[in-house]
Amino acid sequence: MTQAAASAPVFPALRTAIRRHAKAAKFRFEPPRDPHSRQLLVDVSVVVLEDVRTGIQRVVRALLGQLAAAAGPDLIVQPVFASRNHGYCHALLATDGRVTNAGMAEGVLQPVVTQSGDVFLGLDLAAHIVPHVEADLARWRRNGVTISFLVYDLLPVLQPNWFPPQTARKIDRWLRVLKRQADHCICISEVVATDLARELAARGSGPVPKITTIPLGSDLAASYPSQGLPQDIAFLRKWMQDYRVILAVGTIEPRKGYQQLLDALIRHWNQAPDSNIALLIVGRPGWKTDKLQAQLRTHEEQGKRLLWLDGVSDELLAEIYQGVAGLVAASHAEGFGLPLIEALAYRVPVLARDIMVFREIGGTHFDYFADDAPEALGDRLEGWLDAKRAPSADTAAALPRWADSAETLMRDLKLVAA
Repeated sequence: MTQAAASAPVFPALRTAIRRHAKAAKFRFEPPRDPHSRQLLVDVSVVVLEDVRTGIQRVVRALLGQLAAAAGPDLIVQPVFASRNHGYCHALLATDGRVTNAGMAEGVLQPVVTQSGDVFLGLDLAAHIVPHVEADLARWRRNGVTISFLVYDLLPVLQPNWFPPQTARKIDRWLRVLKRQADHCICISEVVATDLARELAARGSGPVPKITTIPLGSDLAASYPSQGLPQDIAFLRKWMQDYRVILAVGTIEPRKGYQQLLDALIRHWNQAPDSNIALLIVGRPGWKTDKLQAQLRTHEEQGKRLLWLDGVSDELLAEIYQGVAGLVAASHAEGFGLPLIEALAYRVPVLARDIMVFREIGGTHFDYFADDAPEALGDRLEGWLDAKRAPSADTAAALPRWADSAETLMRDLKLVAA
């Protein structure tokens, strides 16, 4: 461990203990099993309890699978999950990427037993659960378990106006647990690492956990991609052939910059009625964007030069990457930007807002824009498409894969030789 173990705050720990006692009758706990090898306990709570298949869940499944594949005979990679009503219990990773409770029946749980030398990895973003298991993490840590967390971004506390009010509160509580209990935090970009060091230092005295970074993988096929094509796939395929399609991927939420992108294209369509430039948005409905979502559904170009797909499988997304003219990332802030490097892996040109994290992950392989006024962005989009600056095969081949991400993570966690 890199720092002395801290106790969990007394009153939250007491409330958790009372709640678990009250809810215990809902569960049947199987006899705990003593581990026979060193364990990497991988928290996948959100995937087990409610897998909404966001970008974070893609990272969770991809890294869990690669960690399990890379483990040697002296290491058990054990997925685990917790809830407000019980502590950490065993989960199972299926061959198709589904992660479920290891208990063989509803309400049957297999509690986790730890030993000195084990490593806990908070791989899932379970900010609403971790404060309820802090006493468990503190006890494990005192008994010689190293506590680590993957950190995706801190945007809800940096820009709370972009998110529902409760989101910032949850992330703040989660950060305070990390400050007290984490030995090591692994970030998905240097931008996030810098933000994390500052935010942890601001949350009370005492040492800040070790902070490192890992690359994320670009190979969609290695992330247990979901399957399924829509019945009207023939229409979509022909539509992508008929137009120069600009793709934007991500939840419809304020920070993604969809409004500015749409405004630029509406102006372009009005100025050039015969233009063959089209916009395809792939993303689930989010928060604080009701007006934008209504505009996307009802605009006169909907179904013509504008499509919004809000329930896309990974299989379909892979096909879309291969059929579009380019991907635009208009986000005002990100922790990384997984769709950008996934697109790059398919040799799709990428135009990104000129922000630090996109410069970090894309360098000279992306094109950039700074002015999102409708006229300026519309002209930039048109010129970028005309340039047809597709990434080279060598660029795509050099991108990190999920196996590389897992290898770096194993080294960072000191589970393999550096």
